[in-house]
Amino acid sequence: MNPVAVITNSGSTRNLRGDNWIDPLLAGEANLVHFKISRAEEVAGAVQRAADAGADTIIVNGGDGTADLVFAALFNGKAYATLPALALLPAGKTNMTAADWSLTGAPEAALQAVLRCRREGTLARYIVNRPVLCLSQSRDRPPLYGAFFGCAEVVEGIHFCRKHIYPLKMPNAVSHVAALAVLLWRGLRANPERGKVIVEEDGRVLQDGEFFAIGVSALDELLLGIRPMPHKAREGASLHYLSARKGVASIVGMLIDFLRHRFAAGSGRTAERVNQLTLRFTGAYTLDGELYEATADQPLVLDGQHRLNFLRIPL
Repeated sequence: MNPVAVITNSGSTRNLRGDNWIDPLLAGEANLVHFKISRAEEVAGAVQRAADAGADTIIVNGGDGTADLVFAALFNGKAYATLPALALLPAGKTNMTAADWSLTGAPEAALQAVLRCRREGTLARYIVNRPVLCLSQSRDRPPLYGAFFGCAEVVEGIHFCRKHIYPLKMPNAVSHVAALAVLLWRGLRANPERGKVIVEEDGRVLQDGEFFAIGVSALDELLLGIRPMPHKAREGASLHYLSARKGVASIVGMLIDFLRHRFAAGSGRTAERVNQLTLRFTGAYTLDGELYEATADQPLVLDGQHRLNFLRIPL
């Protein structure tokens, strides 16, 4: 059997429980190395050690954030001449990437499926190749990689809630109602200081103005089973571009769409397929749940030109 590496984020939601669920499942597996990390800075070293061990498959035991760090280590580093296949275990707070590209269900069952296929010599039949979202902000900072980017008022509202509402330690129901009220209020009010976003494609302005939500995703299925529904096909385009303007009609239409498990074009809403976008705005943005800050003088460039192989094993 070819060498396999496992990278465990000890700080991910599933692994924080402290029951050390993974070690018994790995015991006795031949030609397998296991690296446990607890800080983001350790991921690149773990990937390098996996390459040194000759591992052509890396099992990532964490959530979306852990997967993004592994993507960055692979693309920004030089550990691998030929990139390995990735098996993403759903062991984090958010697991959208694993659910759409790799493994679903309980992480124990997902890991057992990977190990069983490895022993049977059938891993190759489950490899799927997918584009990965690349986000570049400036030449001074290495690119970020992930699956879903979001910005505009909904992300500003999430940032506000994390900073001002959740620290109040109110009952969960009260906190969630307050957070929802904040998000809806922000979706209806004007915000001239941080509200304008300019979206460019191929050097032309695709959209601009104030938005309630903007999303760019390499995923075909988002949270809660919501699927982007572009209004027309575009051959070769690797990313979904989704936007909802501020205002009652746009937000209500979006919520109705969510009940149908979709995001489609409509009044104040856009759903397109794109290859690359440039966004200019000042404010917060998220990449797979992690929050960052953008300034209008340093535009964000998003593209889907990088690709990776993933193990997509039905459970």
